[in-house]
Amino acid sequence: MALQNYGDRNPDRLLQEMKAWSQGTWLEKRAAAAALCEPRLLRRMEDPGPVFDLLDQMTQSLYESRDRTSEDLKVLRQGLGYCWSVAAVSAPDAGKSRMEHWLVQTDPDIRWIMKENLKKNRLKKMDPVWTEHWLAVLSNKAV
Repeated sequence: MALQNYGDRNPDRLLQEMKAWSQGTWLEKRAAAAALCEPRLLRRMEDPGPVFDLLDQMTQSLYESRDRTSEDLKVLRQGLGYCWSVAAVSAPDAGKSRMEHWLVQTDPDIRWIMKENLKKNRLKKMDPVWTEHWLAVLSNKAV
């Protein structure tokens, strides 16, 4: 919340700082995602593209991780399980496109992250047909 309050006053500076945090530990990545994926901050951004870039980067780092037993990694996974949907609602076309890259992955952790986002009412309100389609696709794939 402190980071979000800082972002209220200086959103560009927050974004720059969160770029550094997104390269850090699993918990720093989770904090960066949560700080940036706040609706009021996303509404103020002219271009949410950099937020999607950071979410992609953090999701990719989780995807590439060989050891997923860390509690800290699980905290990031859980955070990404809601952050993607918050960002997507702020820019629906870009958000759906960015999410679709991950929605076709067969990795169980990535599928869990995307499925959790698809369960959010905010996505259902944004585009119920798209959301239900992808929920059906994920439900029909073997885990």
